Amino acid sequence: MSSLPSQKRKLFTILCVCCMLVPLLYAVASALRASAPAPVERTVALMAPETLPVRPSAQPAETAKSAAPAQTRPSQVERVLFYRNTAMGDSYGKLAVSSLDALDRPVYSRDLDCDRVYFAAGHGVCLTSDRGVFTTYSAVLFDARLRAGRTLPLNGTPSRVRVSSSGRLASITVFLTGQSYAALNLSTQTTIVDLVRGEVLIPDLETLSVWRDGAVFRHPDFNFWGVTFARDENRFYATLWSQGTAYLIEGDLGKRTARVIHQGVECPSLSPDNTRVAYKKRFGSSANDWRIHLLELKTMTDRALGETRSVDDQMEWLDDEHILYAMSDAENGSSASTDLWQLSTSPEDRPRLFMRGAFSPAVAPAQQSVR
Repeated sequence: MSSLPSQKRKLFTILCVCCMLVPLLYAVASALRASAPAPVERTVALMAPETLPVRPSAQPAETAKSAAPAQTRPSQVERVLFYRNTAMGDSYGKLAVSSLDALDRPVYSRDLDCDRVYFAAGHGVCLTSDRGVFTTYSAVLFDARLRAGRTLPLNGTPSRVRVSSSGRLASITVFLTGQSYAALNLSTQTTIVDLVRGEVLIPDLETLSVWRDGAVFRHPDFNFWGVTFARDENRFYATLWSQGTAYLIEGDLGKRTARVIHQGVECPSLSPDNTRVAYKKRFGSSANDWRIHLLELKTMTDRALGETRSVDDQMEWLDDEHILYAMSDAENGSSASTDLWQLSTSPEDRPRLFMRGAFSPAVAPAQQSVR
């Protein structure tokens, strides 16, 4: 019992010391906070679904402020390229997008491998093959951030795909039999899809009523492929193949009709101003030798462009005066890898290499939304 007062005195002394230290520690902490730099808030700008990934200029900020505005063409910086990557490596077959001013800095999709791809106004379509025990095919819809959405089953091998300029409609062509347009026994199915609703509008263009020279045109061997949409969306162009001849048809979606307007046109691609069609035309007697031609729709004047190699592709318009198309990487002897080539609509122009390791290009504005 005699030690209890002594213990109480020790506890009291410790308590007094603590009471003295608390104000001192608080003063020190306040001084440190006052002298420390203000914290910098870190923010992450999320890309809106209609905004495409365009890389900023690497120019230093202080230089950019003092530099005069650059005089450029209607800005390649404002446009991007969606495509299938065919450069050998881990990203082979991936859906990719690059700014036109930085083609060597692509952004790849983590999840989407595509056989064919197209994109417009916030809506894209990736045609895929799932090669399991039984190979299945699908069309995966995706947005501007390369995020996969709804999946639609396909009945055959992916061949062609196009999206209307508003992003609302897509055309998809698959091979039901055959693997090439050079084959005589090919059978295709071309479908028109509403991308906004994810619904099939026309399951097969063979259901259209086709007219030629003022009369109904019909034959059991009809095959359709290579749709390209006009700006008004109701009108489209496509190839109709029958009895060894390719025809260019102009279709009306609302009326479910089409009329033959020219002959010898395969895989048409309508120019941005909707006045011309770039297409591939069979050359000579070979079934798989095509040359790039240009058709003026107003006059139906047809002429060859300056590419002398065989091109089996549906062209993409880079702008009103230049087209893009894919060719096998012959330089490296690879049929799996393809390069994109650029060609002017001037007959005197010669093709120029545009991009290595790419296929199925789609040029789109960098900022685009569904109208």
